[in-house]
Amino acid sequence: MKKSFLVCLASCILVAEAFSLDFAFRISPNMLFPSEENLGKGFGGMVNADLDLFNFITIGLEGGYASIKEESLDKNYSIFMGGASAGLYYYPFSRLYLSANASYGVHSTSIDAPSVKGSGRGSYWRGYGEMGFRFTPGLLLLASAGYDSFSMGDSSLFSTPFAGLGAKFNFSTRSTSSSDNFWVSFDQDSQLYPAYSTMYKQVPLGYATIRNVSSAEVRDVHIAFRAGKYTSAEKECAVFSRLNSYKGVEIPIYADFGPEILRYTENGKINGELVISYSFLGKKMTEVQNILLDVCHRNSFLWNDPAALSCFIDNGAPEILEAAKYIAGAEILNLKPGMNSPFQYAAAIMEGLRLAGIVYSEDTVSPYKQYRNSMDVDSVQYPLQTLALLSGDYDDLGILVCSCLESFGIGTGFIALEDDFIVLVDTGIAPSKKKNQFTGSDVISDENTSWLGLSMANFGKGFTQARLAASKKLKSVQKDYEAIGDFNETGEVTELPYEIVDVHAAWAYYPPVTFSGYRGSYKNPGKDSIIKAVNEATSYYINNDLTELIKKFRSSGDTKKLADTYVRAGMYNEALAEYSKLSTLSAMNNMGMVYSAQKAYKSALGMYNKVLAKDPNNRSALAGSKKIKALIGE
Repeated sequence: MKKSFLVCLASCILVAEAFSLDFAFRISPNMLFPSEENLGKGFGGMVNADLDLFNFITIGLEGGYASIKEESLDKNYSIFMGGASAGLYYYPFSRLYLSANASYGVHSTSIDAPSVKGSGRGSYWRGYGEMGFRFTPGLLLLASAGYDSFSMGDSSLFSTPFAGLGAKFNFSTRSTSSSDNFWVSFDQDSQLYPAYSTMYKQVPLGYATIRNVSSAEVRDVHIAFRAGKYTSAEKECAVFSRLNSYKGVEIPIYADFGPEILRYTENGKINGELVISYSFLGKKMTEVQNILLDVCHRNSFLWNDPAALSCFIDNGAPEILEAAKYIAGAEILNLKPGMNSPFQYAAAIMEGLRLAGIVYSEDTVSPYKQYRNSMDVDSVQYPLQTLALLSGDYDDLGILVCSCLESFGIGTGFIALEDDFIVLVDTGIAPSKKKNQFTGSDVISDENTSWLGLSMANFGKGFTQARLAASKKLKSVQKDYEAIGDFNETGEVTELPYEIVDVHAAWAYYPPVTFSGYRGSYKNPGKDSIIKAVNEATSYYINNDLTELIKKFRSSGDTKKLADTYVRAGMYNEALAEYSKLSTLSAMNNMGMVYSAQKAYKSALGMYNKVLAKDPNNRSALAGSKKIKALIGE
């Protein structure tokens, strides 16, 4: 039997080695306390060789010896036993070990008494629990208690509770040459694009497999990423309450990149670090594992999703903010009441940038018209680069215009056509009302707002020509947009061949990055020249769009729309005449606004007072009255 036991034990070890498993060796001397009155206390011990599976199950073989004396007959039982065992174990705390076990096997019992000698064989079963203290991952001191039952044939021989002390030795056939407790592999999904650096806070730049290669579980595991000067702070990627020995997990890797990543001017690699903080047998520890990141140069961009270009549109760079405020500030005192203010500010921004000497210059390395529909990596300038270099391709100019408008609080969008880049200015006009202010197709609508289009292919020709050129292309865009969901001649559902990108909506997925500190030749143009250029643009709008609308509303007899159009055209006396035909509070408030624009402040105040006499809580009248009183010193 001993020989069979040794063969089985050797087989277990070979299986463990073949499958790189863990196993344990237990020695458990114990005392026996038989329940039969005629039996005295005994002693014995067990040796267990177990395979450790899944960090909570053990299966294995056992062998042992027990000796019990029957005092009344001066009879001594010597029992040799061997069998199979299985158990469950758990570490509720880092050093506390608990287990529940059961075993079944055969025994050979010899009886030694003055009057009789003999032997027999039978079966036994055991059930017991253990509690232990873990000194090291490989050594535990155990206290055990349980119950043994022995039988021969169909008869019970005896049963006995037992208790004892023992030791458990943990071994592993897995080997590692490293002194680290973790093994790490990293799979980067694609190259790191610096322009998307803000996005990597929410979108993983790759996935890492973290494997605990120590001989004990680790607890309270926190995994963070950092990359030296390229990150602003460590970014926590994952937290685990427990990671068992030789178990691995795959986690997404996020990063909090700082401005330095935008200084990366070539394709290459940077070193990153996974910082793993954890508790090992109650001791706080930290381990740092290096990973390598494949990084593109800072201007890299792929056109597989045009909305991603929104991350280049920057409303946070101080240089862009300063330029935008200067240009728009020149127009503030020149704003025409009633005329759409985003329209006027867009004219100021575009004319101001043009007057500052910024021009179109085709990218000789990756021209927009060639790369727009290519899967090759394009090179796109940040708005500050275009401002500093005083030139850029269609997309570069569009990004700069959008950035300046966004810096001044005006929403933007864009359409990246094959041969042009159309900047879209959010006019704030409801789609159903755009025909009250514009006659051409330079204003395109989606379900939320109306967008004014500006062609960057005509940037150098000024605001009006850029608007007219965009009008021709947006006419086709609007037709296609309205046809979404319709069936074409072949019976297929019509889809847009290009995307209308709302920058604010795109920022939810592609947050903007701030590129600052780039010096160049930009100088602010004269404010008088900005005002002159804007006046020319608004005059064209008045003489064409608004004049045509005046004829339309006069012909239709729509007094309210006619009066509003007169205000936008600066024809205040005509507007007052039309508003006076209406008896609504809204018309009276509008008359107050017109009188204020004419600097007829007493007439304006009188009109607001008439409104308040009928509606004391009218917000427009209250605000208008307060403003007039401040102007005239009341």
